[in-house]
Amino acid sequence: MADWPTLEQLKLSLNVNTDARDSLLTPALAAAIDQVKIDCAGTPEAFDDTSEGLEVTDSLSQAALLLAVMVTKAPDAPYGVAAVFDTGGLRVASTHPTYTRLLTGSHHAFGVG
Repeated sequence: MADWPTLEQLKLSLNVNTDARDSLLTPALAAAIDQVKIDCAGTPEAFDDTSEGLEVTDSLSQAALLLAVMVTKAPDAPYGVAAVFDTGGLRVASTHPTYTRLLTGSHHAFGVG
């Protein structure tokens, strides 16, 4: 069984060598983990309910780390625009294909209503 990514893993992924950004990175990591739980089970609580049989896999751990990096880097692309050229802007995708693929097979069916 895998574990959720740690703050140290996120800092390594972002090449951050100091503790100065911990107050920014900690909530980004927590939000990313919660979002993976929501995307898989509907709510973080439903994911954590052991009766549902959901557990952290390497894919889910990597999806959370990827999402945390994206959340941290998002301010570098205001309004979703990463760069502007003579022919137009380069927009950041609203969905990340790698994140979506990492969640494949982990979606748990839940009812609406």
